[in-house]
Amino acid sequence: MTTLNVLNRPRLVDDVVRVLREKIVRGELPAGTQLLQIDLANQLGVSRTPLREAFRILENDGFLKTSNNNRTVEVVTFTAAEMRDMYELREVVDGLGARLAAVRGLSPEAEAGARRLLAEMASTSKPHDPLRRMEAHAAFHSLFLEHSGNARLTGLIPLIRVSSAALFLPFIDNPEGVQLTAAGKATSYKELLDESQDSHRAIFDAVLEGRASKAETAARKHIARTYSMVDAFDEWRKVIAEAATHEHSSVSPGPPSASSPASPGPPSAPHAGPATTPPKRKPRKAPA
Repeated sequence: MTTLNVLNRPRLVDDVVRVLREKIVRGELPAGTQLLQIDLANQLGVSRTPLREAFRILENDGFLKTSNNNRTVEVVTFTAAEMRDMYELREVVDGLGARLAAVRGLSPEAEAGARRLLAEMASTSKPHDPLRRMEAHAAFHSLFLEHSGNARLTGLIPLIRVSSAALFLPFIDNPEGVQLTAAGKATSYKELLDESQDSHRAIFDAVLEGRASKAETAARKHIARTYSMVDAFDEWRKVIAEAATHEHSSVSPGPPSASSPASPGPPSAPHAGPATTPPKRKPRKAPA
């Protein structure tokens, strides 16, 4: 049980947010789990006041949703339709953010921050670290909106945080070595992340060069690629979860006790085959 030391903690809410976020991303609080304030407050050793504030922050970041006049709080579950809605909007938002950031230019501090976030994302594909990846990913895309000079656009940063959470939360199990299917060919989750990283660098390079049209096209293309894979996510989750289950069940048990006969171990796990190719998406017009 995780208990927080409330002494000398001027920002206790931040600690509660951090602990709950990690529990969600690590799968300790799975999607659809209802969070009971009294139970959680006792587990964490805090009052309900910082817990309610943490709920508000995590709802804004896309991890939780409330209903029943804020009396019911649960970990979010995103459907493919909700993912499509978010990423259709993000194709426009990210494209405009990259264009405006390229026109305005990045400050030395912003450029250094973007480079740091690129390096952080690169270090999370192997070994797989969904929490660090998600945080760095959301911060990288938000950076261009923050430096767009458009206050209305900056106000859409929560959309980026929510959609990033939706993108990475399903893959809490270690997906390394599991074969997936994307664009009609077998691939791995790491290869998908590496391809995404190439797109991130293309956006950053175009913004840094001040090439507004190129930056917008790179950003829209990157988001459109994610959109095209949304229908495959549910199947990928199943494949990765099954592989993780087989991996756990194939671990050899310890030696039997002297008073009991040895029992055979569980059968070896079958190899997780490729996921079913997702249904083809209707052709969309190329970004302007």
